[in-house]
Amino acid sequence: MHKLHILNGPEMGQVFELKESLTYVGRSEDNDIQIENKTVSRRHLKIVRRENRFFVTDLKSENGTFIDGDLISPGIEIEVDEGRPITLGMCMICLGEAPPEQTMPFLDPIGFTDDTARQTGIFAAPRDRSNQKMLEFLSKVSRVIKEGLPIDETLEKILEYILDLLKRIDRVAFILLDPDTEKVLDVVSKSKKPTADAYCIDVVRRVLEDRKPVAYSNVQTEEGSGLVDTLRILKIESVMCLPMFSQSQPIGLVYVDSLGKPHGFRKEDLALFTDLSQMTALAVQRARSDSQSTTGADELHLDS
Repeated sequence: MHKLHILNGPEMGQVFELKESLTYVGRSEDNDIQIENKTVSRRHLKIVRRENRFFVTDLKSENGTFIDGDLISPGIEIEVDEGRPITLGMCMICLGEAPPEQTMPFLDPIGFTDDTARQTGIFAAPRDRSNQKMLEFLSKVSRVIKEGLPIDETLEKILEYILDLLKRIDRVAFILLDPDTEKVLDVVSKSKKPTADAYCIDVVRRVLEDRKPVAYSNVQTEEGSGLVDTLRILKIESVMCLPMFSQSQPIGLVYVDSLGKPHGFRKEDLALFTDLSQMTALAVQRARSDSQSTTGADELHLDS
């Protein structure tokens, strides 16, 4: 029998048998398969099986259906291969006899964490335009990570997505570190305005010292401190910087700031960027592992 497998969250590991031809999936008990996840709509997905081929249709769900990180249009039947990740709200599933091994590496970058959903309100108000932009942002990041491009190209694309999401931001950068020495190996950055530096070194030092993010939405209203005074002197109006860890070791940072106007980001964006830092750290670490296995090099060198 063909089956539906739940791949993440509290229901992870549950397996349901698909009906012979037509199966409805949703949170309501009147579905053929009930998934008790609050981000899944009462009637979320229709699955049609034609011999050994699967076709799915989103039933105008509130939080959307994603296939391989791409949001599909409601009411349009889409063929999906056996074992490919399908995300209903925040619940990830796949169809077929068993979830294949090659599906597993994609689970982290495709999913949305409960922390992001709660703090950003992505799933609390799914029809809100800003929340939809966050969903699209995460979907784009997931997709580009899975494309298997050289890591510098992947990071550059993600920086473009950040600038598109945060219109008031002027500078964005990924700062890649040697995990042993914490020295900067490379910087991939973009800027809307010509500047001498890609980021504020004092902010980066503070993040590495404290092992936690720095986020000032409006520097002018922050209580005075050495770092805040430095930011005011440098005319940095808002800044957010988060560490990227791999096995508890810092392998980089993601940095954004605005030079002309405050409020370059919302407080809720910190949760979103926490997810981004985790996803990007995974991509960087995989690229380094691949580079070392093929070249024997100890460091990853990027073209920036």
